This record gives sequence, C-alpha cells and structure tokens, in this order.
Amino acid sequence: MDNKLTRLARAYWTAEESRDINAILSFFSKDARWTGPDGVVLVGHDQIRTFYENSAAAYPGLSVDVMRSYGDKHEGTVEWSAKLTAPDGRVLNLSGVNIMKRKKDKFTELTAYFNLGAF
Repeated sequence: MDNKLTRLARAYWTAEESRDINAILSFFSKDARWTGPDGVVLVGHDQIRTFYENSAAAYPGLSVDVMRSYGDKHEGTVEWSAKLTAPDGRVLNLSGVNIMKRKKDKFTELTAYFNLGAF
C-alpha cells in the first residue's frame, strides 16, 4: 500500500466533500485527463471544472470513505464508497474505484469506475 497515495486520495475526497471547485482542481495538473463511465473523457481544468460544478449542483451533499489503495508513486488504485444527497433529500449510495496517475501531488489522469446506472 502507498501511504502517500492514501493520504492524497483522502485529501482529494475531502476537497470533493467540501464541494469547493478550486480545491478539487488543485489536485489536477492543468492538462489532466478525467475518464468516467460510458466513455466520458474530460481534458484540462475547464472541462473538469464543469463536471464538478454540475456534480455539486446535482448532489450538494457528499460523504466519502476511502477504503484501500494500491500502487506506487506514479500510479495507484483507490477503492471508495460515497453517499451523495440531492437538494430534494434523495440519497444515492455509490462505490467504485479510481485509477490515478500522478506526478508528485497532481493527478495527470484519473479514471473513475462506478455504477452510473444509479444516477
């Protein structure tokens, strides 16, 4: 287990829980690539910002548990579970895996796998 990866993943998810878009983006390199379910590919801060802004609007409540991480200083896998809450109180429980490629403390690539059918 890469303890630095676990700390970085927890810090990233803390930023996500805060719904502070600038804090979230601080984890990504300027030209980062974010890949999600159904072939969604976002490149760069502008596209990634739009994704997180839409996510925060749809589900302003978020709590995440980082379970396990595997990898080295360049690439790792993080298992997580999350509870998202919509403005109308509807709750969505998800679990998934993120594969994160990084240089130092910036993600250059983040690939997210989770059950999109729950949305």
